[in-house]
Amino acid sequence: MARKGLSRDTIVDAAAALAEQKGMENLTVRELADALGVKPASLYNHLQGLPELNVRLAERALDRLMQTLEQVMDGRPVTDTLRALAAAYRTFAQEQPQLYRAMMLLPRFSDPGLVARKKAFMDLFVRMLEPLGLPARERVHLSRLIRSTLHGYVSMETAGFFRSPLATADESYERATEWLCEQIERTEANYHGGTIHQ
Repeated sequence: MARKGLSRDTIVDAAAALAEQKGMENLTVRELADALGVKPASLYNHLQGLPELNVRLAERALDRLMQTLEQVMDGRPVTDTLRALAAAYRTFAQEQPQLYRAMMLLPRFSDPGLVARKKAFMDLFVRMLEPLGLPARERVHLSRLIRSTLHGYVSMETAGFFRSPLATADESYERATEWLCEQIERTEANYHGGTIHQ
Protein backbone atom coordinates (compact mmCIF):
# COMPACT_ATOMS: atom_id res chain seq x y z
CA MET A 1 0.00 0.00 0.00
CA ALA A 2 1.30 3.48 -0.87
CA ARG A 3 2.25 5.66 2.05
CA LYS A 4 -0.31 8.39 2.72
CA GLY A 5 1.01 11.71 1.47
CA LEU A 6 3.56 10.09 -0.82
CA SER A 7 3.01 10.91 -4.48
CA ARG A 8 4.98 10.93 -7.68
CA ASP A 9 5.37 14.71 -7.38
CA THR A 10 6.77 14.55 -3.85
CA ILE A 11 9.14 11.77 -4.93
CA VAL A 12 10.37 13.75 -7.94
CA ASP A 13 10.81 16.88 -5.80
CA ALA A 14 12.87 14.93 -3.29
CA ALA A 15 14.89 13.31 -6.08
CA ALA A 16 15.63 16.72 -7.60
CA ALA A 17 16.87 18.04 -4.25
CA LEU A 18 18.95 14.90 -3.65
CA ALA A 19 20.43 15.05 -7.14
CA GLU A 20 21.55 18.63 -6.55
CA GLN A 21 23.29 17.50 -3.36
CA LYS A 22 24.93 14.33 -4.61
CA GLY A 23 24.88 14.50 -8.40
CA MET A 24 22.61 12.77 -10.90
CA GLU A 25 25.00 9.86 -11.31
CA ASN A 26 24.91 9.17 -7.56
CA LEU A 27 21.13 9.13 -7.21
CA THR A 28 19.82 5.74 -6.02
CA VAL A 29 16.38 4.45 -5.13
CA ARG A 30 17.59 3.46 -1.67
CA GLU A 31 18.96 6.93 -0.86
CA LEU A 32 15.82 8.52 -2.18
CA ALA A 33 13.68 6.26 -0.02
CA ASP A 34 15.82 7.11 3.01
CA ALA A 35 15.40 10.82 2.31
CA LEU A 36 11.63 10.37 2.20
CA GLY A 37 11.58 8.13 5.28
CA VAL A 38 10.06 5.16 3.45
CA LYS A 39 11.15 1.74 2.25
CA PRO A 40 12.41 1.48 -1.34
CA ALA A 41 9.44 -0.72 -2.22
CA SER A 42 7.09 2.18 -1.46
CA LEU A 43 8.57 4.19 -4.33
CA TYR A 44 7.64 1.48 -6.82
CA ASN A 45 3.98 2.20 -6.14
CA HIS A 46 4.54 5.49 -7.96
CA LEU A 47 7.53 4.96 -10.27
CA GLN A 48 9.00 2.03 -12.17
CA GLY A 49 12.55 2.53 -10.91
CA LEU A 50 15.41 4.82 -11.90
CA PRO A 51 14.70 4.93 -15.65
CA GLU A 52 11.26 6.42 -15.09
CA LEU A 53 12.60 8.66 -12.33
CA ASN A 54 15.14 10.08 -14.79
CA VAL A 55 12.33 10.82 -17.22
CA ARG A 56 10.32 12.61 -14.52
CA LEU A 57 13.39 14.60 -13.47
CA ALA A 58 13.89 15.68 -17.06
CA GLU A 59 10.24 16.72 -17.18
CA ARG A 60 10.63 18.69 -13.98
CA ALA A 61 13.76 20.39 -15.29
CA LEU A 62 12.10 21.39 -18.54
CA ASP A 63 8.98 22.64 -16.75
CA ARG A 64 11.08 24.83 -14.44
CA LEU A 65 13.28 26.14 -17.22
CA MET A 66 10.30 26.87 -19.47
CA GLN A 67 8.59 28.74 -16.65
CA THR A 68 11.77 30.78 -16.13
CA LEU A 69 12.16 31.60 -19.81
CA GLU A 70 8.50 32.39 -20.42
CA GLN A 71 8.75 35.15 -17.81
CA VAL A 72 11.08 37.15 -20.09
CA MET A 73 9.01 36.65 -23.26
CA ASP A 74 7.17 39.92 -22.81
CA GLY A 75 7.03 41.57 -26.22
CA ARG A 76 10.25 43.57 -26.04
CA PRO A 77 12.44 43.95 -29.14
CA VAL A 78 13.86 40.56 -30.11
CA THR A 79 17.45 41.33 -29.17
CA ASP A 80 16.38 42.66 -25.76
CA THR A 81 14.35 39.52 -25.21
CA LEU A 82 17.35 37.41 -26.17
CA ARG A 83 19.56 39.22 -23.65
CA ALA A 84 17.03 38.58 -20.89
CA LEU A 85 16.49 34.99 -21.99
CA ALA A 86 20.23 34.28 -22.11
CA ALA A 87 20.66 35.64 -18.58
CA ALA A 88 17.73 33.58 -17.28
CA TYR A 89 19.03 30.44 -19.02
CA ARG A 90 22.47 30.73 -17.47
CA THR A 91 21.08 31.48 -14.03
CA PHE A 92 18.92 28.37 -14.18
CA ALA A 93 21.88 26.21 -15.19
CA GLN A 94 24.01 27.69 -12.40
CA GLU A 95 21.39 27.33 -9.69
CA GLN A 96 20.10 23.88 -10.68
CA PRO A 97 23.01 22.22 -12.49
CA GLN A 98 21.90 18.64 -11.91
CA LEU A 99 18.37 19.27 -13.16
CA TYR A 100 19.92 20.96 -16.16
CA ARG A 101 21.95 17.81 -16.78
CA ALA A 102 18.77 15.74 -16.53
CA MET A 103 17.15 17.94 -19.14
CA MET A 104 20.04 17.47 -21.54
CA LEU A 105 19.50 13.70 -21.50
CA LEU A 106 16.30 14.36 -23.43
CA PRO A 107 17.40 12.98 -26.81
CA ARG A 108 17.65 9.54 -25.19
CA PHE A 109 14.01 9.55 -24.12
CA SER A 110 10.91 8.78 -26.18
CA ASP A 111 8.35 9.36 -23.42
CA PRO A 112 5.39 11.26 -24.96
CA GLY A 113 5.35 13.86 -22.19
CA LEU A 114 9.04 14.55 -22.68
CA VAL A 115 8.71 14.71 -26.45
CA ALA A 116 5.99 17.35 -26.08
CA ARG A 117 8.06 19.34 -23.60
CA LYS A 118 11.13 19.17 -25.82
CA LYS A 119 9.12 20.51 -28.75
CA ALA A 120 7.72 23.34 -26.62
CA PHE A 121 11.25 24.23 -25.50
CA MET A 122 12.53 24.39 -29.09
CA ASP A 123 9.44 26.27 -30.24
CA LEU A 124 9.98 28.95 -27.60
CA PHE A 125 13.19 30.07 -29.30
CA VAL A 126 11.58 30.00 -32.72
CA ARG A 127 8.65 32.00 -31.33
CA MET A 128 11.00 34.61 -29.92
CA LEU A 129 12.23 35.27 -33.47
CA GLU A 130 8.77 35.58 -35.08
CA PRO A 131 8.62 39.41 -34.90
CA LEU A 132 11.59 39.56 -37.28
CA GLY A 133 9.43 38.39 -40.17
CA LEU A 134 11.99 35.83 -41.31
CA PRO A 135 11.12 32.66 -43.23
CA ALA A 136 10.35 29.70 -40.94
CA ARG A 137 13.47 27.86 -42.11
CA GLU A 138 15.70 30.80 -41.18
CA ARG A 139 14.11 31.06 -37.75
CA VAL A 140 14.91 27.38 -37.14
CA HIS A 141 18.55 27.93 -38.11
CA LEU A 142 18.84 30.95 -35.80
CA SER A 143 17.08 29.21 -32.92
CA ARG A 144 19.52 26.30 -33.18
CA LEU A 145 22.46 28.69 -33.13
CA ILE A 146 21.10 30.40 -30.03
CA ARG A 147 20.34 27.18 -28.14
CA SER A 148 23.69 25.65 -29.07
CA THR A 149 25.59 28.74 -27.95
CA LEU A 150 23.81 29.04 -24.61
CA HIS A 151 24.04 25.32 -23.86
CA GLY A 152 27.66 25.06 -24.94
CA TYR A 153 28.70 27.99 -22.79
CA VAL A 154 26.91 26.99 -19.59
CA SER A 155 28.00 23.35 -19.98
CA MET A 156 31.67 24.28 -20.30
CA GLU A 157 31.39 26.80 -17.49
CA THR A 158 29.83 24.17 -15.21
CA ALA A 159 32.65 21.79 -16.12
CA GLY A 160 35.19 24.29 -14.80
CA PHE A 161 36.30 26.16 -17.91
CA PHE A 162 36.50 29.95 -18.36
CA ARG A 163 38.66 30.76 -15.34
CA SER A 164 41.34 32.82 -17.04
CA PRO A 165 42.29 35.94 -15.05
CA LEU A 166 42.36 37.90 -18.32
CA ALA A 167 38.58 37.86 -18.78
CA THR A 168 35.71 36.88 -16.51
CA ALA A 169 33.13 34.29 -17.47
CA ASP A 170 30.44 36.97 -17.09
CA GLU A 171 32.14 39.21 -19.63
CA SER A 172 32.54 36.40 -22.14
CA TYR A 173 28.92 35.36 -21.77
CA GLU A 174 27.78 38.93 -22.36
CA ARG A 175 29.93 39.07 -25.48
CA ALA A 176 28.56 35.79 -26.74
CA THR A 177 25.05 37.11 -26.23
CA GLU A 178 25.87 40.33 -28.08
CA TRP A 179 27.36 38.37 -30.98
CA LEU A 180 24.11 36.44 -31.20
CA CYS A 181 22.21 39.71 -31.24
CA GLU A 182 24.43 40.99 -34.04
CA GLN A 183 23.83 37.82 -36.03
CA ILE A 184 20.09 38.25 -35.61
CA GLU A 185 20.31 41.83 -36.84
CA ARG A 186 22.45 40.89 -39.83
CA THR A 187 20.12 38.07 -40.79
CA GLU A 188 17.09 40.31 -40.52
CA ALA A 189 18.77 43.04 -42.56
CA ASN A 190 19.54 40.54 -45.31
CA TYR A 191 15.85 39.70 -45.59
CA HIS A 192 14.54 43.24 -45.35
CA GLY A 193 16.79 45.18 -47.70
CA GLY A 194 19.21 46.40 -45.07
CA THR A 195 16.52 47.89 -42.79
CA ILE A 196 16.26 46.40 -39.31
CA HIS A 197 12.71 46.16 -37.94
CA GLN A 198 11.91 44.96 -34.44
